[in-house]
Amino acid sequence: MSLAVAPGAGVPADLATAIRQRRPGSDPAALVPAGWVAAKRMIEQYVVAGISKFVVRPAAPPASLDDFLNDFARELMPLQT
Repeated sequence: MSLAVAPGAGVPADLATAIRQRRPGSDPAALVPAGWVAAKRMIEQYVVAGISKFVVRPAAPPASLDDFLNDFARELMPLQT
């Protein structure tokens, strides 16, 4: 599963528009976690449902890719089993 994460900024407008075009009536905020805590919670829910492979990516170009990767490692790497 490809999971876009919007750390701290909410769903970027262009991504929200694309989601609404592909899935009319859906709430982009329900598909794109805003922040690492929400991403962790969403991944845990998907794991319970049986999904085990994730590609986590920024929802928009991050100000610092190094910071995004460091945050990813700190927040989500502990979920690996």
